[in-house]
This record gives sequence, C-alpha cells and structure tokens, in this order.
Amino acid sequence: MRALPSRWPGTPGTGGDRLRVRAVSVEAFLLGLTTVVRPTSAAAVFAMLCTPRPKRLLIAYVAAGLALTLSVGVAFVLVFQGHESSNTTTAGRALLSIVVGTTSVGYGAGVSSGRLLGRSNGHHGESWLARRMHHLTLGAAALIGIVTHLPGIIYLAALNAIVGCGHGPLNSVLQVLVYNALWFSVPIVALVLSAYRPTTARDMLARGTAWVRLHERSIVGVFCLLFGLYLVVKGIMDFRAVRS
Repeated sequence: MRALPSRWPGTPGTGGDRLRVRAVSVEAFLLGLTTVVRPTSAAAVFAMLCTPRPKRLLIAYVAAGLALTLSVGVAFVLVFQGHESSNTTTAGRALLSIVVGTTSVGYGAGVSSGRLLGRSNGHHGESWLARRMHHLTLGAAALIGIVTHLPGIIYLAALNAIVGCGHGPLNSVLQVLVYNALWFSVPIVALVLSAYRPTTARDMLARGTAWVRLHERSIVGVFCLLFGLYLVVKGIMDFRAVRS
C-alpha cells in the first residue's frame, strides 16, 4: 500500500506538509491473525490457569516471550529498513519471499501427508513440555514462553511485509508491536481474566483448543500450502519488477 500524499488539501507550505498517513501492511496483519490460537501455546496457558497463582506465571510467560519476539522483530525491521522510498521492492526481499514461500509449501505438503505434524507432536516434544507444566515455576513459565514463541517462517514473512510497506523506522516498529499483540492476544486475555474470572478463561481456552486440535492437520496443511504459493508468486512478480 502506498502512503497518501504528504500535503493535506488547503494547507500548502504549512506544518501540514509534514503530516503523513502511515501505510499498514495488511499482509502482516492477516498473518498475525493466523497466530492467535495455537495448540501448544494454548495448552501452556491452560496449565498455568489451573495453578493456584496463574497471574504470576502468565506474566513471566508473556514477558519472556515478548522479550524474544520483539527483539527479533525490531532488530529485523531496523536492519532491513530501506531508505525513504521503502515502498520500492528490492531484489533481496523478493528472493526472501520466494525462499519462505517454498519452505512453507514444503512444510504444508509434509503436514498434509501426516509426516511433519506427527513428528512435531511426538513423544519427545510433548514430554518436554509436559514435564515443565507439572512443575510450573516462574523460570519454567518464562522458558515455555520463549520456546512456544520461537520466530518461524510466518513471523519472517510478516516482518518482510512490514519492511516492504513501512514508511520509516517508527512506523515499522509500531507494526511489529501490533503483530506481537495479536500473537500474544490469548495469553494476554488469559492474564487479564485470571485476576477476575479464571474459571471462565479456562473454559473458553479449553473449548477453543479442542476445536483447533481436532482440525489442526487440515488447517495447518491448507494454510501453509496456500500461503507458500502466494509468497512464491508474489516474490517472482516482485523480482521481475525489480529487474525490469
């Protein structure tokens, strides 16, 4: 999306010249919505809600996870932020879209075939998380917050989209904050409800997690395939535009 003209009608030569309507990456926002409910993260939050003091554990969980994801996201957009003409697609970002898209297609194909998702939910991963959940301390909650929010291809694609449409470092950083607010929306809502209605939070989370687990293979497989194909086509078109 392109930013609207910087001059506001009727105010030529005034301070309004410097006002801009900042562009927002719709692509990054939609990708953020796909990360709202994830079975592993939801299971961790549910386990914390079942403890006598869920509030402290959830604070550690959210704080540690955000510390990692915000550090990675802010560093990425500041390093790769273009010049003032940041709307111009660069060959590097186009190539990154192709690589991420190809990876997503491969992952989606593996999940659809029942190979990758079965391995990721295998006994080793579940036992590690289960052991931490049986002995939840502040340190364990913080570690789980980091492990369940390790940046992956979706986050990388979102950051790439933010860099592509951001108008300056501040705009890009704000978009990273919005994305992470979506990513951590479930534990944040659970944290708020834990102080007032912990039972309601547990029931809502349990129902949502059960539905996602039931359709997890189809959802992840189809999404990764479609998302990967979109990125590959978009990257090829952007790369051609740069070369022309």
